[in-house]
Amino acid sequence: MVSVRNLLQQLLLTADIGPVLRRAARSALADGSQQRMRQVGRTIIGELIRRGDLSRVLASGDGGRHRSLFVLKGSEDMLDLSVFLEVAPESAPERSESKSESPPEEQRGGEPDPLASYDLVAHEKLLSAMESAQKLQIDHPGNGGVAGILDSVLGMVGPFLGEATLYLELHTSPDPLEDQQRIFEAQSRGRPFWASSRVQGEAIWITDWSELPDYLKKRTIPRAEVTPADTRRPFACGAVVPLFSPADEDEADAGRGAEVGLLYLLSPREVGRDQLMRLGFRLSRFVLHCWRQRRMMSHLVHTDNLTGVRNRAFFDEQFSLEIERARRNESPLVLLLGDIDHFKLVNDRYGHQVGDRVLQTVAREMLHGLRRIDMVCRVGGEEFALVLPETGLEAAMEVINRIQVRIGNLRLSDPSSPEPIRVTISFGGVPFPEGGTEPAELYRHADQMLYLSKERGRNRCHFWNPEGEPLLTLPGYHSS
Repeated sequence: MVSVRNLLQQLLLTADIGPVLRRAARSALADGSQQRMRQVGRTIIGELIRRGDLSRVLASGDGGRHRSLFVLKGSEDMLDLSVFLEVAPESAPERSESKSESPPEEQRGGEPDPLASYDLVAHEKLLSAMESAQKLQIDHPGNGGVAGILDSVLGMVGPFLGEATLYLELHTSPDPLEDQQRIFEAQSRGRPFWASSRVQGEAIWITDWSELPDYLKKRTIPRAEVTPADTRRPFACGAVVPLFSPADEDEADAGRGAEVGLLYLLSPREVGRDQLMRLGFRLSRFVLHCWRQRRMMSHLVHTDNLTGVRNRAFFDEQFSLEIERARRNESPLVLLLGDIDHFKLVNDRYGHQVGDRVLQTVAREMLHGLRRIDMVCRVGGEEFALVLPETGLEAAMEVINRIQVRIGNLRLSDPSSPEPIRVTISFGGVPFPEGGTEPAELYRHADQMLYLSKERGRNRCHFWNPEGEPLLTLPGYHSS
């Protein structure tokens, strides 16, 4: 391993360090104290990371030992800076190799010591939070749904809370919560007495363990009853603050937004009410901000630029969640695959600009013909996937008839054509669970039904029928 002295000298030569830190580094090198050089090195690392000039790379060696590898901005070489971040073992004060016992030059000159306020523990927590935030930004947006996003945010802020813990109770959860450790759904049974009288947007101060919901009682224990064998976390007091939906952030600041859940900030020690309440509200605003940023990213990454509907990546992730939700709730669901008829002829005859207008118009008509909980995705060139949660087969037949009528009645004008352009669309549908219980199986059956609709005349829809001949629907234009 490279010595502390050599690494500090390398940082002086290769990194852009300010004059105060540069003088501190030179003084430490002249003094020869290992402890002093480590302190200066840690401060330089923190400053470079804060400016974005140093990026951390996690690596594990033999025996599970972790190394703190870093890359300087503009360089491809990795630096092993573990010796600066390791806590030196307690020992007798080091005897300086330097004959001079006077204070360092920057202290003699009256400038503040850049190491005086350095906190190694806080620095390590900051690095962990930065890594978590980066993962939160570049990971697959939408993966895990709302609960997954919120659980990631809570995990990111958790290390900064010390002994306190943070939980989120959602009034209603759109996603399965089996894998979430910090999030739970409100239950009708086991509710604390204050839950029925609390006004939306109101915060609650708790000092009695019995005032917690059953979910948190299973994970905590009154502080006075803690025993060495108990694995539950001790509880002394807690702040319960509202969490609002990102869509209502402006109104939430004024206390009028849509409340989606409650944040529980629980402390194992007695702390001041105002202090814990303030922290709870700050955490609520932080979670809301991260949630909103994640939703914005999800929209950018998972929206088709041309049509404005969701893209194939979103469909591949969200369809699995919809199937899991339908399975959990024992509710029906229908998947529909649609393909615009003779779309290649439209492109060949009128050009790709007209073809783009057709795609945009068809997507808009499908959106207008569906509910907010339904999903429209462009999964191919002229192919769309529609997911209809909580919808049975008969209702899906009515929906697809309405959509085909809307599209069939379109009249698109174009200067190169004396007649308005008309398009139709063919569909194939499959119900859950009758047509399959896995996403791939349902997609395969819907694709087979779409192919059948194309083969038998287009502008129609066939539904998978496990008991025999597929069910056919034709658009009833007389109803428009």
